[in-house]
Amino acid sequence: MHTILLAFDIGTSGLKASLVDENLNVLRNVTTSYPTHHRPGGVCEQDANDWWMSAVRAMLMLRELAPEYVKKVEAIGVSGHMLGCLPMDAEGQALGASMIHADTRALAVTNELRSRFGRDYFYDISGNVLSPAATLCKILWLKHERPEVYAKTAKFLQSKDYLVYRLCGNMDSTDMSDASHAMLMNIRSLTYDRDMLHAVGIDEDKLPQIHAGCEIAGQLTEEAACHLGLRAGIPVSVGGGDGACANVGAGVVKPGDFYLSLGTTAWIAGQMDTAFIDPQHRVFHIYSLDGKGSNVFGTVQCAGRSVSWAQELFDVPSPRAFDSAAAIAPAGAEGLIYLPYLEGERSPMFDSQAQGVFFGMHTTHRREHFLRAVLEGVGCGLEQVLGVMREQLPIGDLRIIGGGAQSKLWKQIIADICQVRLHDISTFSDSATSLGAAAAAGVGIGLYGSLADATSHIRLSSTIEPNPDVQAVYDVIRKRYAMLYPSLKEAFHTRK
Repeated sequence: MHTILLAFDIGTSGLKASLVDENLNVLRNVTTSYPTHHRPGGVCEQDANDWWMSAVRAMLMLRELAPEYVKKVEAIGVSGHMLGCLPMDAEGQALGASMIHADTRALAVTNELRSRFGRDYFYDISGNVLSPAATLCKILWLKHERPEVYAKTAKFLQSKDYLVYRLCGNMDSTDMSDASHAMLMNIRSLTYDRDMLHAVGIDEDKLPQIHAGCEIAGQLTEEAACHLGLRAGIPVSVGGGDGACANVGAGVVKPGDFYLSLGTTAWIAGQMDTAFIDPQHRVFHIYSLDGKGSNVFGTVQCAGRSVSWAQELFDVPSPRAFDSAAAIAPAGAEGLIYLPYLEGERSPMFDSQAQGVFFGMHTTHRREHFLRAVLEGVGCGLEQVLGVMREQLPIGDLRIIGGGAQSKLWKQIIADICQVRLHDISTFSDSATSLGAAAAAGVGIGLYGSLADATSHIRLSSTIEPNPDVQAVYDVIRKRYAMLYPSLKEAFHTRK
């Protein structure tokens, strides 16, 4: 008889519920959507109750699709988007919508903190770059702009913490991945940094207790079980942020393991024994689900987003047609270079004012050159991220997940530019986060002895090797690409 794990993954646009067996095979999954509310002034919010109602709707669908598996659920794991800020009162009611990661209302607070404390202070504590996205800054924005809300807040929760609360009634639980990325946890002591919280004016008692994501937060309540169509008493794990869960779902749980997630946003991440505190602040950190290591991240903000933008701009009917056209152009796109900074850039420069650029255009360039340049530009951005990480240790292999992994051409371009072997894995491209949440829950109930035991079921499949015939071309492209941002930075920052 299979042991069945249930994973909830709160995404930016919808919640996915997955039924997973003990071999980390996804048996069934469904996705339900909810709105994100945008308003002028940088407002980007979601209603926490929408997350819960999405879970209820998802379970209704799963009960219809796979009732035999739903009856056998032994544990529940939870993942969610990170860098949120949801104020909850002492009675367990949300005091407003959740400010999600894309909310930028805390820009002035961020600038004030940077002015008062300097750039290094917060990075040295948390391993993360201070920005309006940080939960730290969002809490302080609420304190300054909505003091009545701050005063009534019993706990500030992340998205997955709220769902854990609705599942088992525990509102005093978060994990190391969310606490570290929120810039509230000291990445060395693995506790809230009391001196920093006191210095900026945040009350520690308004923050939930920090646990490892593999711990059990509680058991499914009678009320929640009734809504979801499950039996009461099922263990619910503390869970983790989507970044940490994706690491596990990619099979990256041991120091020295690295992977590439190639989606709308792309990142390279890997497990390290201790944080890599980069003096130049080019990478950031999310602590691991089991609390036994730090995951270092470098992010290219617009990866798949660049492709979808170019697909629309050049009237390309499908991703397959995009690849077919881009393949016509030679490696290096005959000198055409694309900077994928459509929405600013994160690693390695963390510059929200950086802008997208096509450089080196001439009359011989055709549509196929522009399409290939987009794929190569993202590859060059990833190579810069990998270069920072290679300052710490050699990296010759990357696992790859995400929707972009469906493009053989793009994978070959990335392998060539980054000079790395890319390994596809048995995990479905859109299931890594859910599998990470399920694995954490499995460790919590003793189904697996460790996350490494759980991920032993994730297998490598095909491998793409870098092509030595194009290395001379890409040597030139990489050098020219690296020259462009420093040359254009002043122009970027004078934009009105």
